[in-house]
Amino acid sequence: MTDAPTGGASAPQLVRHALTDVWRTVRRADLAIAYCSVVLVVAAVLWFLPEGTRDQVLEDTSTNLANLRDRPISVLLASAFVISSAGEVLLVLQLLVVLAYAQRFVGRLGALAVGFMGHVGATVFTAMVLTTGIFHGFVNPGVARVDDVGVSYVMATVMGFLTVVVPRRWRWWWIAFVVVYWVGPGFLARSFTAVGHTTALVIGLTVASAPRRTRQAAGWAGDIPGR
Repeated sequence: MTDAPTGGASAPQLVRHALTDVWRTVRRADLAIAYCSVVLVVAAVLWFLPEGTRDQVLEDTSTNLANLRDRPISVLLASAFVISSAGEVLLVLQLLVVLAYAQRFVGRLGALAVGFMGHVGATVFTAMVLTTGIFHGFVNPGVARVDDVGVSYVMATVMGFLTVVVPRRWRWWWIAFVVVYWVGPGFLARSFTAVGHTTALVIGLTVASAPRRTRQAAGWAGDIPGR
């Protein structure tokens, strides 16, 4: 996804070039910076609130089944700006880089559309799976009120989408990496969030396949300019 140096470059040179490219990409990504900054500010405010108040905010902004039934629009929007633990700050910093590259290649509107599509699509599909599971007795009804907030669905979708700009020789390695990164831990922990992460990743990969198929249909096999 970077403009790699030509010729036989050493490992330190490749690392230095990659870090330079990341910095250049992030500092120009105003949408990514704004979104992640809001998430971090919200996290800082919640950190200084009393524990009871913080828990109430997490409960009110969660996209659990109870909230989705009562106020779907507000929780779908609010949950994308709230993280549930201090450890997720690292995830936000990773998202900053990932979203910055998406903005670099498809612009503000494209990056926003992909992230929003993944967050909403994964949330709705997970809710459908849980509702079906509860109805048939496969899932504990208490899951209907479990807190579910954060930026992970956005990040999983965007990482899947970035497949479109990965050079062809590395594309399957990238897909394998994102599948292991997002799907593996969830299934090992047998968590319902595995459904959401898998769905978000599939959405991103599906959206990524659209421009490739369009180019193939047009008979164009070149790489994306500026890769």
